[in-house]
Amino acid sequence: MVVVVMISIVALLAAPSFTEARNDRIAFDYARQYQQVLVQARSRAAGTGSAHLVLMTPGTGGRGVIRAYAALDGTTGGGPNPVASCRANPTQWATAEPEITDYRTDRVLGGNWVRFINFAELNRAGVNETMDLRATLTVGDGDVGSPSAPTTHLAVCITPSGITYVGSGGGAGAAVAAMRGAPPFTGIAEARIVRGTGGLRRLVTISGGGAPRLRSE
Repeated sequence: MVVVVMISIVALLAAPSFTEARNDRIAFDYARQYQQVLVQARSRAAGTGSAHLVLMTPGTGGRGVIRAYAALDGTTGGGPNPVASCRANPTQWATAEPEITDYRTDRVLGGNWVRFINFAELNRAGVNETMDLRATLTVGDGDVGSPSAPTTHLAVCITPSGITYVGSGGGAGAAVAAMRGAPPFTGIAEARIVRGTGGLRRLVTISGGGAPRLRSE
């Protein structure tokens, strides 16, 4: 009987640690999903000859969504075909900007201008709500650790040659417009997957010259 009681006490003491470990693992998994959407966009741009736009927005629940799209030329009958430029057509990404609820991938969207490629979403009900898991976004001109500004929306576009353009703003349209007017990106943008209940922050770091990196702090 004494042994049973002691085991019960140990289990009760360990329960918060198990919960914390689970929550950290979930936060890491979502950060890795954000990273993989960006990695896939970069590799697909090089492999398909199509510029790829990655949009990071709050989504319908406000906690964060990342979506990737490939640029198409709008043709029918034998098309649509890849478009290599992130910025040549001012309305190229117009059908990608609104928030969506249909997350079926590999779909060509309105007017044959974009193909929906991939996503990760933090607004699903369940443990995400319990943890208050969300993505906060920042962008700056310097290296990792240098001053950066918070933003609600990020647009990251990668050309087939690997050139990256980044724009930020108060909405997806504003972020895309800023991206179209920006020079090749040489700063640092980050998506920080954080928990309202505390714990480690998982950071997906985007630079102009290489693949996105995943780190913790």
